[in-house]
Amino acid sequence: MESKLALLDIPEANLLLEIINQSPQFNLHNVDFDKFIGLVRIHDIIPFVFHGLQDSRRQIPEKTYVSLKSAYLSNVLRNLRFWKEFLQINDAFRKNNIAMLPLKGMDILARFYPNFDFRSIGDIDIVVKEEQFTQAEKILSDLHYTKRLDGFKESYWRNKQCDVSFSKVGIIVDAHWGLDFKRGHRAILPQLWERTRQLELGHQKIDIFSPEDALFSFALHLRRFGNILKLKQVLDVARIIKDSPELDWDYVLSQGSQGRMKATLYFILMQVQLFTKTKIPSEVFRKLGIPSWQKMRIRNFLLKRTFQIEPVLKKDFLRAHFLLYDNICEPALYIINIPYEQFCRFYSLTPYTEKTDLIYHLRFLYIARSLFKKKDDFS
Repeated sequence: MESKLALLDIPEANLLLEIINQSPQFNLHNVDFDKFIGLVRIHDIIPFVFHGLQDSRRQIPEKTYVSLKSAYLSNVLRNLRFWKEFLQINDAFRKNNIAMLPLKGMDILARFYPNFDFRSIGDIDIVVKEEQFTQAEKILSDLHYTKRLDGFKESYWRNKQCDVSFSKVGIIVDAHWGLDFKRGHRAILPQLWERTRQLELGHQKIDIFSPEDALFSFALHLRRFGNILKLKQVLDVARIIKDSPELDWDYVLSQGSQGRMKATLYFILMQVQLFTKTKIPSEVFRKLGIPSWQKMRIRNFLLKRTFQIEPVLKKDFLRAHFLLYDNICEPALYIINIPYEQFCRFYSLTPYTEKTDLIYHLRFLYIARSLFKKKDDFS
């Protein structure tokens, strides 16, 4: 880890990695704690960092500690509220015999229950079977959730996306019927539902992904717009791997190959290897068969872009987009044929207006322009 830290030469990044890897002593020399707090917020790991700094609280500024503690306590209360709501949703689905799995943050809360205070949660993500989505929608409606289309036609969400959002006061539920956009007739994780596991937490039974499919759920999330460099998801994957000593790497490799997800897997596993002490068999990286140029680009991209104090999410995503697929054609074709509404969402444009229609028609120039902008200022 020392050589990796030396490559960064950023005191705030080094401290963050020392906390993540539970170093016996932290190097606080030259750390700008305002920048450090900013970096922690970017990676959305305040609860984790707050825990990690407990033994060093007297060595950090009081203002920094108070800020972390306040955010930590708010997160605990929010997580407890979201968990209570999730249990109500889970109970309603089970009573109606509708299969449902927690996804991302909710999966982590369920999987590592009752540790509610190590991970931040922004919404409730669930996965249902596509053929049962209409029934799932009714259940959420009965629980007083309202469908959110964000100004787009419902056909866009159902035909071009893999989830629809629902909301009620202070809570958003993202109901997914897939872990990725549909890619032709290619099946992704066809055995997913047969491989699920069941947890008994108190009086509740909760179905969850197998650890291998949970790994895929986080890997595939990288293909969707957002902060793909966020360390929160890296810690999630590291924890799943550490907690699953019998993890079936052969299944991971075979499904990665069949679903053309090898580059995406390599990307997230390299994140885990670079920034945590999680042990990943070296043969896994070798058997993924990623070209040397792509491996080098991924590693350099991660080291260079992960610890930006002012990240440019759109540029980072566009650059990474070409590193997350097993061939150059798939990401290129997606950008060339990007759905109108997806383009509007990416650049925060108001849909179905003459101005936006014109911009979409000239989208290649618009995308090229965005790559040369210093900030993501296209709203």
